[in-house]
This record gives sequence, C-alpha cells and structure tokens, in this order.
Amino acid sequence: MKQVVTISVVVFMSVAIACSGCETVRLPTGKGYTQLCQGYVGLDAQELKNAWGNPGRTFDAADQKKVLVYVETSDERTMNPLAHSALIEYPPRVDPRAGAMGETSGGVTGQSVSSMDYCITYFEVDKDNKIGRVYWKGDCKSVEKTDTPPQ
Repeated sequence: MKQVVTISVVVFMSVAIACSGCETVRLPTGKGYTQLCQGYVGLDAQELKNAWGNPGRTFDAADQKKVLVYVETSDERTMNPLAHSALIEYPPRVDPRAGAMGETSGGVTGQSVSSMDYCITYFEVDKDNKIGRVYWKGDCKSVEKTDTPPQ
C-alpha cells in the first residue's frame, strides 16, 4: 500500500512538473485581428503593401483619400467579393444592436461574421500616404497580443 501511494505521488509530481512549462493555447479572434490592423494605423501605406502584398482593389474615397481593399477567402471555392462590385460595402455596416460582435479600437472598426466565408479589410489612406482608418468585416481572426512574453 505504501508503494502505491509513493508511486502515485511520484507520477503526480512528474505530471505537475511537465505541465508547469506548458503554454496556454491562444486561438485567433476578431479582437486579435483588430489589434493586427491597429498596428498599421499611422504607418505609410507602402509598409502595408510590403507586408500584405498588393491590394485586391483600390478606389478613391472622399477628402482625397484612397482605399486599399484586401480579401482573404476560406478556400479556393469561396466566391471572392472583389469579383462582384455589389458585395463591396464601404465602409462596412457594423451591427449596432446589443450583443453584436463589433470590435472598435483606436482607428480600427470591425465585425466578426463567422457565417461569411471571407474576411474583407479596407485601409483608408490619406493624401500623405498614411493609413488613417481601417474597417473589416467577416471571418477575420488573428492571435491576440498579450503583455506577457511567451515562455
């Protein structure tokens, strides 16, 4: 009986030591995508293009601004909204009702819509080529930033 208790304690301690080095798994979220986009607000649009590539579409907006549009589809069979002008809604409407999954932080406004098979992101660029605002809508996710460094 004493051996069983000793073995149990040793096994428990081994598992506890092994798991103490485990990192919590962080899943991508809409909040994480908002944080990702916020990192580009205030930067030169060329830095965005260097990181994300050329936009799928560019168009002029009010006040001498231009808009860079990026789309990420879930797979190659998903209809790309850039192929259909009617699907481009700028700025996208974020559902203001209580309980809606809207995300606003600094210069970024977005809404998670998991039923959409794509993520569409609009970067407003001012006349000085700086990113001023970002709008996104759809199944847009990224890992949230935390203040604690990874172990």
